[in-house]
Amino acid sequence: MTYTTCVIPCRMNSSRFPGKPLARLKGRELLLRVCDNAAKSIADHVVVASEDKLLVDFAIQNGYDAVLTHEHPTCTHRVCEVSKTLRSDYIVNLQGDEPCITPSMINAVINETVGKQYKMVQATYPIESNDLYDEDCVKAVINNGKIINLTRNPELYTENLRGIAGIYVYDIETIRNFDKYDLRLVNAWQGLDTFGFIGQIDVIPYEFPQRTHAVDRPTDILTVEEQL
Repeated sequence: MTYTTCVIPCRMNSSRFPGKPLARLKGRELLLRVCDNAAKSIADHVVVASEDKLLVDFAIQNGYDAVLTHEHPTCTHRVCEVSKTLRSDYIVNLQGDEPCITPSMINAVINETVGKQYKMVQATYPIESNDLYDEDCVKAVINNGKIINLTRNPELYTENLRGIAGIYVYDIETIRNFDKYDLRLVNAWQGLDTFGFIGQIDVIPYEFPQRTHAVDRPTDILTVEEQL
């Protein structure tokens, strides 16, 4: 039987939106909305991963498991650390600022990864013209069914370009080894963690029908509330 754990990385010191996980959307904190969606999915276990004791305590007080991690340069490092303590076959990395990724979307990415025994699947979506030069919308370049590059500001729009949604599924070996991969591009381009996997393993895209808006900045709250 395959066991899947959903890890939700989050921290208080976001440069674009300090204190973001506790921002309220329609009366419920952002972090709890993401946890609620994960808990309704087919994932067997949900755990919050944070370097902030405040968030760990908050998650536990609201009925969710949580782990206090070391400080890390990226959220994927945080998921990697927690994965080494878990007995699980697959790990879902569900970003703590993605409340519009529904349980059915989580299920779809899990089923794609487990059913086809991929090492890593990353959710994407078709980009629209207003997404193209939105720096909060990370774009993936897809070729021959694999993600081969990432960018925030593409020089040219192509049919191979897709937006990146904040959910990734890995087999346990792949995410546990993340800190051993070549991370120079990850360090050079903040927020583009998938560079650490490209060239090491095949990164397979799974396309959602439309963009799931994340909460990157305070001004995103209204947009996300409308999508919710």
